[in-house]
Amino acid sequence: MKWRHSLIYLLILALLGGYYYYFEVVQKRKKEESERAKNRLFSVATEAVDEIILEAKDKPALHVLKKDGAWVLDRPVRTEADQSAVDTLVHSLVHLEKNREVDQAAKDMALYGLSEPTLVVRFRSGETWHHIRFGSKNPTEESHYAAKGDENAVFLLAAGSVKALNKGLDELRRRDLLTFEDEEVRGLSVSWADGHRLTLARDEKDKELWRCPEEPERRVKRAKVDNILNQIRWARAKTFLELPAEDSQVWSSGAADVHVILQGGDGPFGEVKIGRKKDDPETTVAWSSQMSSLVTVDGAIVKELPKTVRDVEDRSVVVLDSKNVTRVQYRIRGDKGELVLQDDGSWAYVGADGSRRMIKESWRVRPVFWEWEDLEYEEKAPADAQRPEEQDLHRLEFSTKDGATLTVSWPGANRDESAPTFPLWTGSGEAYLVKGEKIRAIEEKILDVLKRASDKASS
Repeated sequence: MKWRHSLIYLLILALLGGYYYYFEVVQKRKKEESERAKNRLFSVATEAVDEIILEAKDKPALHVLKKDGAWVLDRPVRTEADQSAVDTLVHSLVHLEKNREVDQAAKDMALYGLSEPTLVVRFRSGETWHHIRFGSKNPTEESHYAAKGDENAVFLLAAGSVKALNKGLDELRRRDLLTFEDEEVRGLSVSWADGHRLTLARDEKDKELWRCPEEPERRVKRAKVDNILNQIRWARAKTFLELPAEDSQVWSSGAADVHVILQGGDGPFGEVKIGRKKDDPETTVAWSSQMSSLVTVDGAIVKELPKTVRDVEDRSVVVLDSKNVTRVQYRIRGDKGELVLQDDGSWAYVGADGSRRMIKESWRVRPVFWEWEDLEYEEKAPADAQRPEEQDLHRLEFSTKDGATLTVSWPGANRDESAPTFPLWTGSGEAYLVKGEKIRAIEEKILDVLKRASDKASS
């Protein structure tokens, strides 16, 4: 009969848990939501707001409105708005909550700084306009005095809420130089003032492949093209120069250092020009076909843009899918053994004597493979490059879950550590020259993994 008692106890426990959840969680949440709703200044949904006017003291008024579902700035300049910035502004506005009432019928609004407000916010929802005035801070400076519309009822709002609404022109206008989807881009060109020019086109049959029409025999690495597109996509205005859309006099040499054009199916759809500012080479100025004025940007973007096909060429030493590697046999710096992927996803070390030990922090193994995925050669090694004896080579052999193997080897004993490049041989017999610093870094990562082999034998 014990099972009956256990069932009764479980039932009582379930009832008590349900009681606690309902009254202490659900009801408490409803009460808090009710309190917030009571203190909320406006009963307006964020998506219902169509127009906003910000009138800050001693600043030009800002007028933002929604056109065809997108926010645009109408005053003091007409330009595209930063959609996320305005959405955040709207959210902050419609969710304003009173801290507490101060004076239900204030006779002298100047006492609260509300006769000449520091900020007035007006917004339209449908045909209805709402507005709120913000005055001075309270003695603790944690809140602002405020009043709705033309009312004389004064209340307090958190200073942080007011700060979220008191935005300037540069905080609300669009900052992205170009907006686009990768699928739109069918080609791109990068032209430099020094005469270098690179043109790339997406393959018509395989959209994952990119080619250089001028040098079709060179393989282009997609990751490098993606990096170019990302650099353009992430480029944002730091400040806005109220100058004509394209003023050649603003650049130090009379022209931009680099000009990037994105091509779509029907021709160019986006362009940017970037260069150093005249009389101020530390400042980088950009022009965009999608913006109404010149802007300043982070000059680092120029260093990321390619000049020749070599900058985007696929010079991968090996083609390795690190996710599929299940075993690595190694010979490096006088030690040899293997790393084996176990059923639970961890890695084990197997020594030359057959001993087997767990690898602590097995997550460190995969990054070693990533190094090989990203490794690129400087140039192909000369056909007569002398290969050391096998015992003098460091060697790695990767095995994948589908049974494929990939082997790489490079000088180990008696190599010239000061040499800028080391020859590296693949299992197919090809030889490449790879930066010595890259090889040494990979060796150190491998040795670091091996040091983490536990003394505890794995089962």
